[in-house]
Amino acid sequence: MAGRTAYKPPKFDPAHRVVVLRGKDSFLVREYTKRLSGLLEETHGDIEWFTFDGAATSAADVLDELRSFGLLQQHKLVIVEQADAFLANSAGSKGPSRTRRLLEEYVQQPVENATLLLKSETWKAGKLDKLIAAEGLMHKIELNEATDMPFAVRWCVGRTAKAHGATIEETAVTLLIKRIGMEFGRLDSELGKLASLVGPDGTITRQQVIEMTGVSREEQAWAIQEAILSGRTETALGTLRELQEVSRQPTELILWSLIDLLRKLHATSALRAQGVPESEICRQQRLFGSSRAPVLRMASRVDATTFSRMLRSILRDVHGIRSGYGRSERTLERMTIRIADTLSTLAA
Repeated sequence: MAGRTAYKPPKFDPAHRVVVLRGKDSFLVREYTKRLSGLLEETHGDIEWFTFDGAATSAADVLDELRSFGLLQQHKLVIVEQADAFLANSAGSKGPSRTRRLLEEYVQQPVENATLLLKSETWKAGKLDKLIAAEGLMHKIELNEATDMPFAVRWCVGRTAKAHGATIEETAVTLLIKRIGMEFGRLDSELGKLASLVGPDGTITRQQVIEMTGVSREEQAWAIQEAILSGRTETALGTLRELQEVSRQPTELILWSLIDLLRKLHATSALRAQGVPESEICRQQRLFGSSRAPVLRMASRVDATTFSRMLRSILRDVHGIRSGYGRSERTLERMTIRIADTLSTLAA
């Protein structure tokens, strides 16, 4: 299976007559729309904006606006929101919709004084894609932490300087992304909050990210997983007690963490045995940052069958906890010690 290509931002050209932006990150869609508009203004001077709701407008309305002359012959940016609904068939009909056919015809002979921007969370592939690519740009906004961390880091560093008047350490950016995820609206909001804390021309540090942003479920889970993979049972037990007594993490979260670790180890070992490339394994199992190397190392030393037996045993213990047999704290301790000891012995 081919590895996933790292995400790259769109390269707009004022000569593009039709542009498609598709993806669920509404913040990036808005930012790219502003970027396209700015490029058109640099090229044509003032431009006119027209926005249509794709779920409630007709092809005739959009095409009429594209083909009519603008005020003072200005260039137009005609935007269709929810383009998937705009292009969709009516219920029960088959084949390309009338709107799609009309748009296919338009794209082959677009007007010179207008740019059509289609925006959608989803997109149904078809003949229209190739026609648009010939006259403009098809751009998919889809990011993955396994392959796109470098882009996200660069984006956050640039956004902090340009929009918020501050700088941010790379280690701080990496931690922020791990805590927030690839949600650029939330990242921008957190960057703004942190920039306000350090003041104009200040520098955001990793410690400030720790203090000002909430710890993600994944980071809480990784604390016990990392301790178990360290090969030191006393470290694993100490981390467990810290999660229970200091951080007050719920039993269910810790149980999920233990099960998640064994599932990752089992899947990673099985995929390696099948000859799946390491980059694809990391993408599928969401192995990135400090979790990547120890999981890959352990999975390379132990076969998937062994991890499967361990997982079944732990699931029986989990069933006992959920059924009310014994004290959950003591059972968690025994589970943690058993997993840590077993992995340490197997990896020796």
